[in-house]
Formats: sequence, C-alpha cells, structure tokens
Amino acid sequence: MITSREAEILARQAMTDYVNACHCQTQDDVANVLMKLASLCGLGMVAVVGHADAVARMQGTTDYISENVSDVLWKTTKAH
Repeated sequence: MITSREAEILARQAMTDYVNACHCQTQDDVANVLMKLASLCGLGMVAVVGHADAVARMQGTTDYISENVSDVLWKTTKAH
C-alpha cells in the first residue's frame, strides 16, 4: 500500500485530470462534476466496506471539511 501522502498526490492528479476531461464552463460545472465523483467514491466504499462504514467515512470527510478547510486554502481560478 502506498503512503497517505502518495495517495493524496495521486488523488489530486486524478481529480484534476477528471475535471479537465469534463470540459467544465463554470465553477458550478466543476462543483457538479466533483459532486458526481464524490458520489461514486461513496458507492465504491459501500461495495468494499459496507453501507454503514461508507456513510461514516463520507460523514467524517464532510466534518473534516467543515471544521478544518477554508475557502482561501483551496481557492481556484475561475473556469472559463
């Protein structure tokens, strides 16, 4: 298994490639395709660890974002 840091780097690249492949026109488009990606990740977790564990992991992620991540930390340039 790769390290947590290596997994983060790989995930960021995969997310960037995915968003770019979606040819988003607006920030809302980007948010929508990222929401789809998050939804599919949740379904993948259900498949491998079950519903309750997957829900707890997704809720843990939203809790982390709510408590630790500001808009400034992840500010992006506007999509064209």
